[in-house]
Amino acid sequence: MAKFQYLVPVDGSAQSDAAIVHSVRFTEIYGAELTAIHVVDSSVYKDPEIVEGMEAAGESYLERVKEVAAENGVTVASAKVVIGRPFDEIANLAREIDASVIFMGATGADHSTRIGGTANRVLRGAECHVMLVRGGIPTGDYKNILIPTDGSKDAEYAAQSGASTARRVGAKISACNIVDTGHLFEKRIVGAGGVGAGRHYGDVISLPKSAIKRMRDRLLDESAKVADRVKAIAESKGVLAEIIVRDGNPAQEILKIIRDEGIDLVVMGYSGRSIVSRALLGSVAEKVASTAPCSVIVVRSSRMERVVPMHE
Repeated sequence: MAKFQYLVPVDGSAQSDAAIVHSVRFTEIYGAELTAIHVVDSSVYKDPEIVEGMEAAGESYLERVKEVAAENGVTVASAKVVIGRPFDEIANLAREIDASVIFMGATGADHSTRIGGTANRVLRGAECHVMLVRGGIPTGDYKNILIPTDGSKDAEYAAQSGASTARRVGAKISACNIVDTGHLFEKRIVGAGGVGAGRHYGDVISLPKSAIKRMRDRLLDESAKVADRVKAIAESKGVLAEIIVRDGNPAQEILKIIRDEGIDLVVMGYSGRSIVSRALLGSVAEKVASTAPCSVIVVRSSRMERVVPMHE
């Protein structure tokens, strides 16, 4: 079986250094091959002398990858500096090596707290899984892994990946499902099927609080069943797992869980169940990956169905 291929773009920033450590650790535990790249942005650097200086800086960043890899018994398959547009060069190399995962700092060299432009483009445009790294350089393995799920195909593969990682590093899993009952309004418009018993088509009626409560309880029960499927996957791999069900805005509630539960890694699918969520380019995954205080792995089922990294 061919080894999984991991790619780590580096830019000398603190979070890029952290991404190196994460990528090396994953390479170690999965027996993968690691490729590193630094891109000198051709849209920013034009002067030949400046470009030469940036290339030299890039070589020093790549040496850092090799040093960390050697310290952990990992060999870097390839490390190179290229000149071009960062996203294009990263995406081209990822396709060339058939990368399973791209590891990169979430904020980049500008030291902003917001997701970097290149990281954002990679998250949206990559054909493989993406790990956006936040926080300092890790000093140990992950302890608490959060797997948000909505029952979609991407979420199921995220559960497989997250459980596999948890088993290898001895972490526990929290499986969460968020149901937003905000659409359960107290007033409804009578449709054709509701006409009768004094109700007319187009009438606005109020639903009893008891009916709203029953609907909400039913949705929460269904939500727990969805999360329980992730728990079952984890337990089949011998991983301790718990279920968390919340009512509210999915991205906001996931971020609250990360803070409340001391989560140090999130593994989640890119697209949800509905056509709408896919049309919005995985909006929940993007919001969480862009703002979470910890590292986030975003899993694409299309990649999992070609090869199965982080799955066994």
